[in-house]
Amino acid sequence: MPRPSTELDSRSAARVRARIERLDGVPPDILHRIGILLCSAPEPDGVARSLERLWRENPNVFLRIAGQTATLRYLIAVFSYSSFLSEAVLRHPDWIEQLGRGGEMHRVLMSEEYETKLRQLLGWETEQTPTAIELAGFRREQVLRIMIRDVLGLGTLSDVTEELSNLADAILDLSYRRIRASLVAIHGEPRFEGAPAEFSVIALGKLGGRELNYSSDIDLMFIYEGNGDTEGPHSISNKEFFKKVANAYTEMLSTYTSGGVCYRVDLRLRPDGRYGEVCHSLEGACRYYETRGRDWELQMLIKGRVAAGERGPGTRLLEFVEPLIYSTTLDFKAVESVSEARERINEKLKRSPQSGIDVKLARGGIRDIEFLVQCLQRLHGGREPWVRHGGTLFSLFRLRDKNLLSDSEYSPLVAAYQFLRNLEHRLQFDEDRQVHTLPTNLEALELLARKMPESQTGTMPTAGTLQRELHSHFEAVRDLYDRVVKSQRSAYYATPQPADEPDETQSAPMPFVPSPNLARYLETRAPNFAEALTKEAAYDNRLEYLLEKLIQHPEYLDALDGDPELRGCTIDVFNHSRKWSHAWRLPRDNTQAQAPARLCLRLLLSNDLHFVRAQLVREQPD
Repeated sequence: MPRPSTELDSRSAARVRARIERLDGVPPDILHRIGILLCSAPEPDGVARSLERLWRENPNVFLRIAGQTATLRYLIAVFSYSSFLSEAVLRHPDWIEQLGRGGEMHRVLMSEEYETKLRQLLGWETEQTPTAIELAGFRREQVLRIMIRDVLGLGTLSDVTEELSNLADAILDLSYRRIRASLVAIHGEPRFEGAPAEFSVIALGKLGGRELNYSSDIDLMFIYEGNGDTEGPHSISNKEFFKKVANAYTEMLSTYTSGGVCYRVDLRLRPDGRYGEVCHSLEGACRYYETRGRDWELQMLIKGRVAAGERGPGTRLLEFVEPLIYSTTLDFKAVESVSEARERINEKLKRSPQSGIDVKLARGGIRDIEFLVQCLQRLHGGREPWVRHGGTLFSLFRLRDKNLLSDSEYSPLVAAYQFLRNLEHRLQFDEDRQVHTLPTNLEALELLARKMPESQTGTMPTAGTLQRELHSHFEAVRDLYDRVVKSQRSAYYATPQPADEPDETQSAPMPFVPSPNLARYLETRAPNFAEALTKEAAYDNRLEYLLEKLIQHPEYLDALDGDPELRGCTIDVFNHSRKWSHAWRLPRDNTQAQAPARLCLRLLLSNDLHFVRAQLVREQPD
């Protein structure tokens, strides 16, 4: 643990001494060890307060833990770094004792080992579906061990994120199998081509890359093998069966209990997003990505892997989309499309009222490093399969290994990623919150600096040194991002297109095809507008975003459906102008909606249609 500043020692020494003196009856040798360990604690006053409470509530357990140097060290680490785990330990101090006996503090546990522990907790003799509170409690106990290994330097950043991912995999797999078995008992086994139908849980995002953090949503996608029916007396279709599985699964993992929540499940990355089915057949998912998968959807599948369930459907889907993700020639236009989304995030962040620094979304932050890696993977993964990997750190290593990053580019990117992820972890495991923003309070920043690894902030860290180190990494990543992406762009546009393989996307824009649910709604609610979109609109994800928002404002759809000129100009904007399509905004409330700019398209109403069309003619095509 990093050594606190001298200022903190002098300010809190009296309070710490007073609290230690209240440990009346504790042997002098234990008090001496506590005093030594408190000297290296980031917040000695808070630790002393928690020690006093444990002594008061469980004196026998306190003496057993404090009697062993290792377990006392674990206890003080928890009280130093995490409020939510401190409360858990005060309720379950035996968790610390078990860590002292387990012999598992110096190695990474595999998902199979976590699953064995979970089975033991639930009872070897039962196959019942676990409850949400059982899963939340199990996760919290295991995160306790991982966090202690992290802050005491017993595991690297890669070890920590791998273990957090292994833990999630174990919970996901056992939970799925128990839920499936409970539904089979009611409806019978789902069948596909004469065998039990398979179901895969595909992990995306950080879990997919085996780089999960302490308090993150887990991005999942559910794929089942194919259509058919269950074979029981209460038979239902495979689609219905697996929808029941997916809904029960998501609810159990995401339910808030007195012991907290196990995982917040995010399904928005599935085909058709929040408007799509909760689970998809393998055939349907393949067809979606082949015909309608957007660039960002293909890019996010770089991190996809089967985390739970049967491997067959998920593995076949990921194998199917690989040629769509990785081109055999440099395809920078796909990267530019996704880059636009990144720029929108940065612009939104600039307008955000929050004053703290977001280590994930700020320019030069975690998201930029991840995007840079995926950019290089998409550009070169067709020719170099070695660089195809879901983990950011491992992918950086492989890109350097293939000379797609130089040593001078690789080292600062790795250093920045490790620093930022360690900082993110310390923000999150304090209160088990999904937070990426630094506190603005100076005292809180000072404490955060003392919680960082000594190798990254020095032996006497302060808020100032933390901020200087952070901005140094931001600057290095920004410079490398601009340099590397610019060099890739230059290489792409300097490379002539093969004469025998014309770029059809340049001569024939991809038609706009909304998601099925959205298409059905538009055909019913605004048939004229739906027909115009089908005939005239080119694909643009900004247009689909606007349509999703318009569902909440039927009066806007009425105007677009009833006014041919407004309808045509709207489509022209998205077909021909990036600048104007970005300018569209829906009003935030009904008061704004009453203004003359009712359709959120202020320049497209009243007398401004001709002005917009003139601007479209004048604007260079993008």
